[in-house]
Amino acid sequence: MLPGAFCTLMLADLGADVLKVEAPGTGDGLRFMTGEPFPAAHVALNRGKRSLTLNLKSTRAPEVLRRLVRGADVVVESHKPGLLDAAGIGFEDLRTEQPGLVWCSLTGFGPDGPNAAAPGHDMTYLGYSGVLSMLTVDGVPPVAATTITLPVTGLMGALGIVAALTHRDRTGEGSRVDVNMADSAMWLLAEQLARAANAPGPAWGASARRANYRCADGRWVTCTASEPRPWAALVEAIGAPELADVAMGSDEQATAARLADAFARQPQAHWLAHPGLAGGIGPVYEPADLVSDPQVTHRNGMVRVGDGGPVVFANPLRIDRSRGDEGSNARSSPPALGEHTDDALAAVGYSAEEIAALHTEGAV
Repeated sequence: MLPGAFCTLMLADLGADVLKVEAPGTGDGLRFMTGEPFPAAHVALNRGKRSLTLNLKSTRAPEVLRRLVRGADVVVESHKPGLLDAAGIGFEDLRTEQPGLVWCSLTGFGPDGPNAAAPGHDMTYLGYSGVLSMLTVDGVPPVAATTITLPVTGLMGALGIVAALTHRDRTGEGSRVDVNMADSAMWLLAEQLARAANAPGPAWGASARRANYRCADGRWVTCTASEPRPWAALVEAIGAPELADVAMGSDEQATAARLADAFARQPQAHWLAHPGLAGGIGPVYEPADLVSDPQVTHRNGMVRVGDGGPVVFANPLRIDRSRGDEGSNARSSPPALGEHTDDALAAVGYSAEEIAALHTEGAV
C-alpha cells in the first residue's frame, strides 16, 4: 500500500510509466482506506499511474507476469518475504525473462532474520526503531496523525531503484533492491544510534530556546533561537532586554516562562512577521495552511490532477530549477481499477481473443 505507492509516485513524477498490478475486484487498499467520499490517499499517491488487474492465484498469472516483465525495467513489490518466490514468480524466476531487471522488495523487517515474517504498521516501526522514544513528551509516546516510516521507506526504494538502474546501464546486470521499514526508520536516527553504540551521551532535547510556544490565538510557533544572532532578534522582538546576556542553558525555567508569557500576548501571525524566521520563529502549520502559504505557492508546490481535478502536493524533487508543476510528470487522474488491463496485455503481444479468454477465466 503506502510504501510502494510513495516509491512509484516518485518514479512516476520523474517520468516512469508505472503499471499497478492489482487484485481483480478489490485492487490496492488505498482505494478504500479511509472510507471517506474523497479518497485522498488514492488520489495523492496513485496519480499518473496505470492499472492492470491480475489474480496472482490464477494458473495463468506466471505467464502474464513473465510477458509483462520482458518489457519492464523495474518491478516493485511489497509482499510477505518469500511469498512470490514460493509461487514461482519471484526475482530469480522473472529475471530469466529480463536479465537486466531491477527488483525492489519493500518489507517490514527485511527478507531474513527472526522478524522477517512479522506483520507491522507505521507505529510498529516507529516504536521498534527508537523514533517514538525520541518524540516522547512527559513519558508518553505520541500517536502521530500521519505516517512517517512509510514515505521514508518509499523514498529509499526509489533511490535504490535509481542506483540499480545506473548500475545496469554500466554493466547490463539487474539487481535485487532490499528496502524495509524498520531499517528506514532507524536511518532517521543515524546520529543517535552512533552515539548509543559508541559513546552514550546527551542528545537533542528541549530548552527555552528550542521549544514550541502557544500564541494568543491558540496557535503555536516553533522557537529555535539557539545561536546568538536569532536570539538577539527574538529578545528585541519580545521586548525582553534582560534576556540578552542570559547564557544558553542557564536559568532555563525562568527564561522559558518569560518567553511563554511574551508569545501568549500576540497571535501567531504577529510572531511570524516579527521576528519571524530570522529570530528562529516558525509556524506550527496545519496541512490546510500550506495550500496557500506564500513559499509553497511561489514554488508551485501544489498541482492539479487531470483536467480540473483535485489539487495535490507536487514532486518535491526539482531538477534544473524546475517548478513544482514542471517537475511533476504524474498529472493524470489515478486509474480506475483495471482501466489499462487490455491495453497493457495487448502491448505485450496478447491478441483480443487471448485477452477475452483471460477475463473469462478470471485471471485478470
